[in-house]
Amino acid sequence: MKHRIKKRYLVAILIILAVISLFVGVSSLTINDILTLKEDKIQLLMISRLPRLIAIIVAGVGLSVSGLIMQQISRNKFVAPTTAGTTDFAKLGLLVGMIWFGEAGTMAK
Repeated sequence: MKHRIKKRYLVAILIILAVISLFVGVSSLTINDILTLKEDKIQLLMISRLPRLIAIIVAGVGLSVSGLIMQQISRNKFVAPTTAGTTDFAKLGLLVGMIWFGEAGTMAK
């Protein structure tokens, strides 16, 4: 008998970990700070923690979709970006970008 985790449990785990990640960082942030609407803590949440969480979720979704596409195209369920050479070409792209645009600012790179 196969043991598969149901999707609702995975969604619940994702939501719990996402909420926990909002309170993890260099500056302390508590639920009480948000409920009492402390201005500096709300700014910390909206400027730093929430965009970080959204970026992590979007990156994870993008990686999973791209992995699924790679598996469907190659018809190989064991293919991964490392076995297909994708990560090597990404490193090459970063190297070329750093060489050509070495003087550019962070946002321009």
